[in-house]
Amino acid sequence: MVKITLITNNPREVDIVPETMTIREFLEAHDVNYGIGSTSLDGVTINTEGLDKSFLAHHVTERAIVTCLANKDNGAQAIVMGSSCVVKSALTPEQIERIKKFHPDALKMYDENDELAFRIDINQATPGSINEYGVCFGSGKSSDGKATVTVLLDPQVENPAELVYEKLGRALMYLKEMESQLEEAMPEMTAEENEIRRMITTI
Repeated sequence: MVKITLITNNPREVDIVPETMTIREFLEAHDVNYGIGSTSLDGVTINTEGLDKSFLAHHVTERAIVTCLANKDNGAQAIVMGSSCVVKSALTPEQIERIKKFHPDALKMYDENDELAFRIDINQATPGSINEYGVCFGSGKSSDGKATVTVLLDPQVENPAELVYEKLGRALMYLKEMESQLEEAMPEMTAEENEIRRMITTI
């Protein structure tokens, strides 16, 4: 048996299932419409063939995280270019700065034990950094204005994409989940900020 954490656009679920269960069977058992979403296992995208492989075939022997979120053109991405990887957010630096100022708790994610699991931050006076515990976006921007952070990779590695998976897979999964939640919460945040502005008068 393996412990699988399921992350969708709904509240996360944790289930104990046989390691012989396929990812497709797992998603269907939880009524997840994987046809309109992108599915990943511990941060690695699963193709159609991979859906029909068991957790054991994916080398899961104890626990794993299955993520299935609706596809979005502007979702978080990891772009490998030679010996570097650019992690691109779905958010702009200005949006992150705004959330950090007025809604700082929205940039923190807690696990089932209420312990801090991941956080998003920004410091445009630095190049930024990312690890399994969080991401701090820096001064870099993508061509469409999104926040980015660049990670240097070992130039001797034969498969840099696999290295990114090993080092950043969990961080990318958390980042994607948090950005999805932030997008849903953005209208409410904007309403709160507008309410604050209405409380300010000039005489």
